[in-house]
Amino acid sequence: MLIVSEQEWLARSIETVAAEQGMVTVRAWAGRDALTLGLEAAADVVVSDTRLADIAGVDLARALQATSELGVALPVVLISTDDVDRNAMVSALEAGVWDYLGFPFDGAAFAARLRTFSAAKRRADRFRDESLLDQPTGVYSLRGLTRRARELGAGTQRLRTPIGCVAVAADLVQGNEQREPAPSEAALLADLLRSTARAGDVVGRTGSAEFVVFTPGSGPEGTAAYVHRLESVVNSTPRGGGQAWSLRAVWCAADGDEVAADPMAMLSATSGELRRLRGRAERIIALDVPAVARRGN
Repeated sequence: MLIVSEQEWLARSIETVAAEQGMVTVRAWAGRDALTLGLEAAADVVVSDTRLADIAGVDLARALQATSELGVALPVVLISTDDVDRNAMVSALEAGVWDYLGFPFDGAAFAARLRTFSAAKRRADRFRDESLLDQPTGVYSLRGLTRRARELGAGTQRLRTPIGCVAVAADLVQGNEQREPAPSEAALLADLLRSTARAGDVVGRTGSAEFVVFTPGSGPEGTAAYVHRLESVVNSTPRGGGQAWSLRAVWCAADGDEVAADPMAMLSATSGELRRLRGRAERIIALDVPAVARRGN
């Protein structure tokens, strides 16, 4: 729980109730500190004084919810050490504040609020996380992958850091025949992708048996090495019945010194080219990053 107040006696009263509920608290004395801690601590509940030295409590609530992935689903409680002004309370509730209390407050009722609000926040967190994951494979869904691509783009474009993007699929080959694997094969392919990826790589599902892997920090050389390693692992995985997998992949990578990489454009370009690669003899191709950037524009 994040407590925001420069008044020691108010903060200690809140901390006492929170501790009785087994909640860990983080303290901020001003709104600017609260915004930083709110992002870092991922608090289940924020309890703030209505009056802070650098910002009004209701404005802090708006700012915290605006920067949270949960928006107004982030519970924020405001506490006033003055007589509660009805108009101020209504305005705060309309702005997205979950509760507006006077101080001193009823300890038992406040504890019940904290339990209810923190449980609601955890449910919202679980729903958010599940909606970003592809349940059959455990990797990011297309929605989750798109979000991560935007997040990666914010960093790579500002800092000009290397990044690679690999779109992959594995066709089943038997003799001269080649076909796409059934969707049920996707979980196995996802496991292979995770086993060959580094801890910081981002793996997501883009089709029934198609995936994209982002390799932050890897330029062209590192991404090419990853594709080669993945090809070896996938193509050597036994499938039974005289069948074998044949990796199909399209990749591109930026070293950070050339045109700023746009992961969203990389995702779109490699996924589209991967589909066009179906049925062709050519199995792995690399795209030119400047050309990908032009497509994105």
